[in-house]
Amino acid sequence: GRLMAFNHSNSAGNEARYVYVNYIDGGGDNHMGQNKGVSSVSDHGTGDFTVNFSNSFSATNYAFFQGCSSENTNGNRGANGNNIKNTSEKATNSCRVVSYYGSTGSGNGNVTSCKTTTMAFIGHLS
Repeated sequence: GRLMAFNHSNSAGNEARYVYVNYIDGGGDNHMGQNKGVSSVSDHGTGDFTVNFSNSFSATNYAFFQGCSSENTNGNRGANGNNIKNTSEKATNSCRVVSYYGSTGSGNGNVTSCKTTTMAFIGHLS
């Protein structure tokens, strides 16, 4: 699909820019799909990866949005999702992300390799 361009000027005249990547994971076929402003994705194991930006953001207060499709076949599990792994790993030039599936009444959630993880980052570039 197509993404609409996002430009927002604040009172200082700095434009916010979006950076996005569709990361194909699971089954050993880890690679970037469509992307803009992402130089690479580093894989650290199941559901744990770092998105490396082509250009740094000016600060770490950029917004993070995500969605993912899972290879989890257990329909009793809760929703899948991605989080920034640790606040300290949200840097101006990269962001470490971890994918999870939800818990049930009788089982804990856990890390998972989503088949496709779509991520967008919006903020001011340096």
